Amino acid sequence: MLEKDITKLGLSDKEAKIYLASLELGPSPVQIISQKSKVNRATTYVIIDSLMEMGLMSTYDEGKKTYFVAEQPERLLDFLKNEKSVVEKKLELLQEKMPELKSLISNVSGKPKIKYFEGLEGLRAVQRDFIDSLREGEEIYIFLPMDDFSRTNLKESADNLVKEKVDKRIKTKIIYTSRNGRWKEYEKKEEIKSKEYLYIDYSKYPFNGGMNLYGNKIFMIDYLGKMGGIVIENKTLADMLKRFFELIWSCHKK
Repeated sequence: MLEKDITKLGLSDKEAKIYLASLELGPSPVQIISQKSKVNRATTYVIIDSLMEMGLMSTYDEGKKTYFVAEQPERLLDFLKNEKSVVEKKLELLQEKMPELKSLISNVSGKPKIKYFEGLEGLRAVQRDFIDSLREGEEIYIFLPMDDFSRTNLKESADNLVKEKVDKRIKTKIIYTSRNGRWKEYEKKEEIKSKEYLYIDYSKYPFNGGMNLYGNKIFMIDYLGKMGGIVIENKTLADMLKRFFELIWSCHKK
């Protein structure tokens, strides 16, 4: 049972056999360790080298003989701490490289990927994707029916993500409309959150659906129907709609 438990710490079956045999024997030559652990002599040499690299065994010469000795069990703690440190560094590297890895994913069929989200939690998951998908300094472009949006709980969850957006220097440009006219106080309050607003006259350009453009994704919401939306993942379509957004933005700003 002890041997089986030791393998759960990251040692192989043979490493566990030889370490425990050496621990029980004390300083011993390879032949004795091989007999005790029931691992053939040639393999025992290889395993001992591996355990020495882990800091779990050491060696010394006495006369013409070479002895190998298992380090105290406390060294297993050092071994695990080192393994934990290695894993943490690997996780940091993976998180750093995740955007690059994702960018390599090829859409073999060439067709846009479409996902449907229903309910408030589903839409909140997409809002979370804004942070996870974008690299530092990128932008989100939004078409927003302000009256309808403000009546949902999405505004509260969006506000909760503000700090993470600011930390990643993610900027947001919003073209919005409202049946009640321009929300001047709201715009002024939101200026510190790296957001810019452009008001569109609802009487001339009424729209009640929302659209968010970020990375290579298009997130569309129907605020008047059943709470839900779709995400279309396609770089060509997303880039095209971003250009439309920029055209509207630049024309109206002028």
